[in-house]
Amino acid sequence: NLSFDLGKYEESEQHIEQFLSFSEISLHLRQVGEVALESAHFATHAIQNPSGVSPVNMGDSINSTSDEYINFVKETTDQIILTRKIPRGTVRENERIFAEGFYQSVLKNEKWNRPIAIPLSWQENLDLGGMSISVDGRKMYFTGCHWPNSYGNCDLYVSFRKGSIWEAPSNLGTFVNSQWWDSQPVISANGKSLFFSSKRSGGKGGADIWKSIKLESGKWSPPINLGDSINTPGDEMAPFLHADGKTLFFSSNKRFGMGGFDLFISRKDVVGQWSRAQNLGYPINTKDNEINIFVSLDGEKAWISSDRDDGKGGFDIYSVPMYEQIKPERVLFVNGAVMDAKTDKLLEAKVVLTNLLNNQIADSTSSDHLTGEFLMVLHPGTDYAFNITKKGYLFYSRNLNLKQVDSTKTFQQIFKLSPIKTGTQITLDNIFFDFNSAKLKTSSSAELNKLLEMLLENTELRLLIAGHTDNIGDASYNQKLSADRAFAVYNFLISKGINAIRLDYKGYGDSKPIASNASETGRKKNRRTELRVL
Repeated sequence: NLSFDLGKYEESEQHIEQFLSFSEISLHLRQVGEVALESAHFATHAIQNPSGVSPVNMGDSINSTSDEYINFVKETTDQIILTRKIPRGTVRENERIFAEGFYQSVLKNEKWNRPIAIPLSWQENLDLGGMSISVDGRKMYFTGCHWPNSYGNCDLYVSFRKGSIWEAPSNLGTFVNSQWWDSQPVISANGKSLFFSSKRSGGKGGADIWKSIKLESGKWSPPINLGDSINTPGDEMAPFLHADGKTLFFSSNKRFGMGGFDLFISRKDVVGQWSRAQNLGYPINTKDNEINIFVSLDGEKAWISSDRDDGKGGFDIYSVPMYEQIKPERVLFVNGAVMDAKTDKLLEAKVVLTNLLNNQIADSTSSDHLTGEFLMVLHPGTDYAFNITKKGYLFYSRNLNLKQVDSTKTFQQIFKLSPIKTGTQITLDNIFFDFNSAKLKTSSSAELNKLLEMLLENTELRLLIAGHTDNIGDASYNQKLSADRAFAVYNFLISKGINAIRLDYKGYGDSKPIASNASETGRKKNRRTELRVL
């Protein structure tokens, strides 16, 4: 009713209650009225109990009289990418054609630069929008409407960035795209799940949110509907999955809300089920439309698009702190560049994170072929093997145990790979043995397989496997233990078909410490397995 649309919720409640008091109204109208009354009750309560955070318009440097939609904010929160709807011409008098384009703005001296168009040489006059960028900023998923190679009126596409150039996009194919409207994709932090809004058949009605999983073949699975906890007979739009992988935000016009489209949150539990969506409340949501959201990696801040009354025109972008009840789980990230240890040349290399709790690959990527840069998301409470590999180089090995790490910590550094050359050596950070034993733990399998791959890829490579211990216990015992542990690695490689002539092993006991044995931290560093090129 008009009172509800104007944000006069208490007045709306009175009108609806009066309407429902008439006994002769039909069952259908009574059901509609009861739903409307619940919405009015919710909105009244939300106004009386605000969340305590207030969205702030980002001002003239970002917003204009056209529509702006937030797409991506860099992990350092000093660069944003947005979609702007701009007029492209006139069909007939008073009827204009609009097109959407992608823009970026950079924060300098605490001020946002005016957004500039992202150059896309392949765009020409093609309609595009509804965009999501991977956490490392190198893959762009977006919507293309009425394209020559599309399967429906709007399809999903992906483009890869090489240096500063976005390459010609590829259609995601018939498993993802349908003959209907498919739009507004968001890619998970590990690149394995794609969420999007679609009006395809088999949904709950209107536009629903669907999910597709990347298969080992690299293709996308047929999508599944996220179900009643998310979708309604109305429209669910603009999904945003936080980098924690379990907190989903989206916009809906059918759930109890403040009016128009409101923003909602749902969380995935340990068995993969989504909780019933909850409204983000007032004043994030208003009587107007709140159509999409982006939440920072640390979960402390969000950016939303809304056409509320205090805007510059159409949809504007607002920034807002996240209150405690809607914050996602905090994530960390490793942000670095790969470089040749001898020449400092930037390298394109494969970067892999393995979860040592289950020996599953948690994430994998490649560093940029021009800048050597990469970014990966880490989850507190997890123990990771972190490896960087490239043919012709010894692989990089590091253990990232985040079980008790400071949740504000990030890992930013240059990672240097050593070219394969006689005398070069590395420490295998993710080779683990049972206490006082030469039995390899199952958590060593990721590192052992990396070692095997390196030997298979570099067929002339010959290695010495060296075992070391701390100084606790008898020296002769430590000598034997270190030799037995080195042999365990040697024996694994032999069992996988590596010729024994390419390998040697030796135990050094506690004779070559790399840290003080006075502390457990130092002793842990001294208990190690090393490789040296022969």
